[in-house]
Amino acid sequence: MSSRPLFTVILSGYQTEPYLPRALESVATQTFREFEAICYVEESTDNSLALCREQARKDPRFEVVSAPKSGAVASTRNYAIDHAKGEYLVVLDGDDWLMERQLERLAQKLRETGRVDILAFAGVSTPDETADLTKAPRLTNFRPEDAAGVFSGVEALRRAGRPGGQFRSYTWLCAYRTAFLRERRFYQTAGKLMEDFEWAPRVWFAAEKFAYVDEVFYVYRRRANSLTTEHSPRLVFDLMSQVRSLLAFAADTALPGDLLDIWSNQWLAILCWFLFHPVTSRKISNGDRRKALAELFAPPGAEQLRALARRASAPKRAALPLLRLAAKGIVWPAKLYFQLLYFPLSERKGRKKNG
Repeated sequence: MSSRPLFTVILSGYQTEPYLPRALESVATQTFREFEAICYVEESTDNSLALCREQARKDPRFEVVSAPKSGAVASTRNYAIDHAKGEYLVVLDGDDWLMERQLERLAQKLRETGRVDILAFAGVSTPDETADLTKAPRLTNFRPEDAAGVFSGVEALRRAGRPGGQFRSYTWLCAYRTAFLRERRFYQTAGKLMEDFEWAPRVWFAAEKFAYVDEVFYVYRRRANSLTTEHSPRLVFDLMSQVRSLLAFAADTALPGDLLDIWSNQWLAILCWFLFHPVTSRKISNGDRRKALAELFAPPGAEQLRALARRASAPKRAALPLLRLAAKGIVWPAKLYFQLLYFPLSERKGRKKNG
């Protein structure tokens, strides 16, 4: 291997023993051989650490780091930003896996584009390894035509925010130039869930050169007991922290008006979804909603949120005073609004668009 590999793959191995063999194999069998892999394993009660150490014993490209439990994957990514030797950082969660040609195809794209700060690609979502991935839901922020040329991070955000688009902030849907993250100190918020929700917009916005490969490289395993699918009160409180960070970013940064229009709807939609949608909020008590919203509206949150909401759609603007009431403990008007109007109208609009 050369003194500096093109890629560092950072793998989070916390408490993922049933899935780690597939993840490790997907890295070890990459058709592009010149890489380093860091297995970052926080203290686990299963054999995750032993599996990673066995892989490192067999393959010198693998390194194992044993770390204290932090409760979120941000610590894994932050360690990689500081310690990766590769020019580009590729992220892998321990219950997911990579397609075998991912690094090869990324290297080919980089030869075409030259150095870029962020190189995006597509993924798929599946409940298990036996599913037919050709029929799995595709995860991407872009259209096939976006694979042509190089553009700025701001333009990438505009393309991802096209009407009807859904910005997928997953860290693992891109490869990142390590020096770009390191020099700009783009660390994720340690110990928080949904860490990429507030991280990705800031990082994309700062990227001078951005490119996209319209191919599926990442396989995301949906599992019911993961930290981000349990929809626990912790997830909601961590989300409030991420939204406050984004509000501060929007208030302190000279953002183009069209991006503010896009983000006002995206951020408010996520907020309302996790707080009041029947599927995502069934484990959230009214007391949790009140506390979470009180945290969100604490100064200067109310003023920042009001400024952002002015650019949002009418249904989201109408929700804001109801969210303020819920922050004061009067939750039922918001619950009625979302259950009887907001979500039914949104779902009807979605069916009409897709039908």
